[in-house]
Amino acid sequence: MVIGKILNNNVVVSTNDAGEEVIYMGRGIAFKKKIGDVIDDAFVEKEFVLKDSFTANQFQQLFADIPAEEVEAVRQVVDEAEQVLGVELSPNIYLTLTDHIHYALMRAREGIEIPNPLLFETRKFYPKEYAIAAKAVERFEKNFGVSLPEAEKGFIAFHIVNSEQANGTMETTMQAVEIVRDVLAIISRFYGKVFNPDSLNYQRITTHLHYFAQRYLSDDLSGEKDEFLFELIQAKYPKAFQTVQRINEYLIKTYGKPIGESEMIYLTIHIERVVNEPN
Repeated sequence: MVIGKILNNNVVVSTNDAGEEVIYMGRGIAFKKKIGDVIDDAFVEKEFVLKDSFTANQFQQLFADIPAEEVEAVRQVVDEAEQVLGVELSPNIYLTLTDHIHYALMRAREGIEIPNPLLFETRKFYPKEYAIAAKAVERFEKNFGVSLPEAEKGFIAFHIVNSEQANGTMETTMQAVEIVRDVLAIISRFYGKVFNPDSLNYQRITTHLHYFAQRYLSDDLSGEKDEFLFELIQAKYPKAFQTVQRINEYLIKTYGKPIGESEMIYLTIHIERVVNEPN
């Protein structure tokens, strides 16, 4: 494989055997190199195929406009996130997070701060991603000599969470956090109690709500109907089921669509468990 384009010292573009453009990233991968030179495998730390010309143009324009040291700092953060989370993040994070960090650094130098209304929820519902983001903020502050606001930890965590999901967008990620927050608040108000966030059943229902919210927002709530089980759950856990009905009303009012019987069953069971767990 040979260098087709040099975006900066750490990013080059080549073409694979299928004729697809491929991004290769690695510290110094293009240092003292020119177009047509062979790419040294020892320098390749990340590679991904550019599936369409629009994405290819976005990458090339972004990396041409943004300092190489910022691109490299983001690459290191993404690598660490993948190691900690044990997943491969969407390549789009190199676009979205690099662009975000570039302007976050500019705002910090100008003393401009953007509030993050979901900072508390992000820290609470996505602790691993938030911890990675906190370390990333320390890295950026050290590397670029700026002081970033606390809100940036939440924004960076959002980018990581979003990149863990197939076809996710920042808008749906933020909406999912809002749904989890609001549903838990509905349950708490309905029962008039505050739940222990460290309890096993609270963590279970929170995890279930994360995946539920993602499925709900992507219209992927398919499930077989079981009328017998649906009626049984209503009869056995009437108060928990009433809570689910309120949740359903909230979702219809806010997002214009119901959640379906199978999801109502699962939510009822999770609510029944968490409300009856000793504090």
